[in-house]
Amino acid sequence: MRCWIIGILGLALVATLGCGSGNRVDVTVTPPPPPAAKLLLQEVAATGQLGSGAEAIREGLEMLKQSDPHKAELLLREFDQLSKAAHPHSVSAKAKALAAKL
Repeated sequence: MRCWIIGILGLALVATLGCGSGNRVDVTVTPPPPPAAKLLLQEVAATGQLGSGAEAIREGLEMLKQSDPHKAELLLREFDQLSKAAHPHSVSAKAKALAAKL
């Protein structure tokens, strides 16, 4: 009987204390900065001119293949359409849509 009482008290002690709370560390997660391609596309959307940033945008989209190949392929197809656009208004609209997807 004495073993039972000691056992129950031991279990009660373990249940009350648990594994210990330890020191709690709050971790703040800062989101990664937007990709350079997105910033360049926003600039293209503002100006309506693709200019010399086209290659840098393409490289940024190519880098996206490492993390999300399917999305990268879709965005590269849309970028090809953007590259062929002749009017500043259509360039701006396509760049804005593409930047929103990044």
